Amino acid sequence: MQQDVVYFSDDKRVSLTSYIQPQCNELPNQTALPALIIFPGGGYKMLSERESEPVAFSWLAKGYNVFILRYSIQEYAAFPQPMLDAFKAITHVRQQYQHYNIDPDKIALLGFSAGGHLAASVGTLWNREEYQRLAGVEGEEHKPNALVLAYPVITTDWMKLNIEANLKNILRDKFDDPKMISTVTCHRNVGTHTPPTFLFHTTEDQSVPASDSLKFAAALDDNQIPYELHIFQRGPHGISRANALTDDGTGLKIEPEVQCWGDLCSAWLDRLFEHNR
Repeated sequence: MQQDVVYFSDDKRVSLTSYIQPQCNELPNQTALPALIIFPGGGYKMLSERESEPVAFSWLAKGYNVFILRYSIQEYAAFPQPMLDAFKAITHVRQQYQHYNIDPDKIALLGFSAGGHLAASVGTLWNREEYQRLAGVEGEEHKPNALVLAYPVITTDWMKLNIEANLKNILRDKFDDPKMISTVTCHRNVGTHTPPTFLFHTTEDQSVPASDSLKFAAALDDNQIPYELHIFQRGPHGISRANALTDDGTGLKIEPEVQCWGDLCSAWLDRLFEHNR
């Protein structure tokens, strides 16, 4: 396995870590693999390690080359900066497709919670010229080919529960601006430009309601965008892979019935990307 880190800020706070299965003469089918870029959650305040490497390694085993974007958070998280980080990361991966042994037309984003908000924002706002100019990208070089949204933040209702720590964290002095609220409310911006999407959530999620995923799925349905949606009953927010490896030590984030989401998702992506493994 090949690993490296690329930085997108001078202070190295924004980085893209890659885990790559390089070309090998003994493995002729392991060439031009699909790419998966992971956006960990953390409310734009931190980046969850439980939703980083443990998830990446599971997708490596599924025949994907995997990247983890550690995007702008805390005082650097004012919208649209995290999204600009994502635009640059996607463009970099696509431009360096030979180095990373990936197919440039098979790049998926996997976002958890606030990372799901970021992935959904990218998938719905990538075509807006004002953000393209800010990121220094053009055309469709930064457009993802698929989205995977794990208990994603889609509406701004979650932020209103804690305006100081959440809503202000990404909107700053525009936290009561209706236009900006609409921009960061992802399901309102779904259109024919939005890529196919896989979503999963749990009804026991007390932090981000499952209705957020339902709203995004309904918008996809209205626009005839292919999608797959799984709502599990059991499991709290931040469940990650739902197994002991990604539990937080409490045992509350181990849910055998939810552990299948990774296999369901990879089967869906394999079909979409025509990926045989």
